[in-house]
Amino acid sequence: MVYFSQLKNTCVFDSKHACIGKLLDLVLLDGKNYANITHIIYQDEEKNKKKIPWGFVRDFKGEKDQIHIHLNVSIDEVQPFFIKEKDTLVGGILDKQVIDVNGVKLVRVNDIMLGKVKKKFCVVAVCVGPTSFVRRLGIKKLTSLATSRIKENIIPWKSVERLESEFHDLHLNIQKDKIADLHPEDIADIMEDLTHSQRILIFNSLDRKVAAKTLIKAQENVQDSVLKSVKIDKIIELLENISTDQAADIISLMPKEKSGEILSSMKKEVAAKIEKLLNYYPHSVGALMKTEFIAIPQDYTAQKTINLLRKMKPSSDRIYHLYIVDKNKHLVGVLPVRALVTANPKDVVGDLMHRHIIYLRDSSPKETAARLMARYDLFVLPVMDKEGVLSGIVKADDILDDYIPERLKRQKFLPSRLKIRKNGFSKKT
Repeated sequence: MVYFSQLKNTCVFDSKHACIGKLLDLVLLDGKNYANITHIIYQDEEKNKKKIPWGFVRDFKGEKDQIHIHLNVSIDEVQPFFIKEKDTLVGGILDKQVIDVNGVKLVRVNDIMLGKVKKKFCVVAVCVGPTSFVRRLGIKKLTSLATSRIKENIIPWKSVERLESEFHDLHLNIQKDKIADLHPEDIADIMEDLTHSQRILIFNSLDRKVAAKTLIKAQENVQDSVLKSVKIDKIIELLENISTDQAADIISLMPKEKSGEILSSMKKEVAAKIEKLLNYYPHSVGALMKTEFIAIPQDYTAQKTINLLRKMKPSSDRIYHLYIVDKNKHLVGVLPVRALVTANPKDVVGDLMHRHIIYLRDSSPKETAARLMARYDLFVLPVMDKEGVLSGIVKADDILDDYIPERLKRQKFLPSRLKIRKNGFSKKT
């Protein structure tokens, strides 16, 4: 392994041992786990910048600050290339802010770690700690002292997300799940530390559901920053393709004039559902409930219900219980998923369901939901309107979120994570 700070401004020798110039930079080609070095850029004695393929490099030799690059040909045999404006340079990463996806934080790059991977020379990591900062200063005694006492703080290239728009798009095309795989709360925390343009860059890279949850979880200044910059047609597209309760939460963040303009431009049936939720008293269960749930007609068989679920492919947070309804959508029972999968395929769900139901009215205060869940150890409760029609569900985490002090919600910390790899080995972070 070698650091870019150790290579920069060192001599480039050809095969005849002549110093043809000093290394200025390296050109990289981004990748999922590493970034391959494709060319070197050096400056000759006449101050001309030249670019030659890395394939002409035989090796680099030296110790610590005396590392030099050696070519496998003489300079007379090499035809230098023009430096292109679109070339991605290793030096261009230095002093830039990047997102450490594993550490869920914004960091500044002090140095670049390079090394050989499968016979290719690559960027393998970025260095962000005090050791790399001291090394960049070039004071040998101070560098030796820092190296002996402070551990090098490195972030693997596969865990780095760059924030400049031209590079962000390139990196995102290669590994789109870097930011999107984070919890929306963590993305919201990261966005607090970003500039306005960086926030928009990250927000636009998220899929609709993650973008919606991130916006809802973000601080008010981040919400304002994003909503003021995202075009109305894009907001409408987002709202029409997420759950109604999430859309209502986002609409509630906007000034009345803008929210009215957006609602009037949306599909009428979607806008009507959102407006219904917005009309609930803010501290009522109706304002908190989720309108996406699974309602099954009471005359369905177990097999028909399972077939329906396979077709729907519901997310895990929608399948706590199945709610059994009559032809008028009145709630008549609750069916645990376990009872469904162990039932005879020909059994009718109306005969399998639990008929004693604890429920909430949409007009009930949030405190009622909290008391019922705590008393009966419930994770989710169905919500009915005054006509007895099933309107939605309330989950325990939504209730809990309402009672956690704001200072604790906004306090940043890095939880322990366990990632199970395909080979069965686990990795703790």
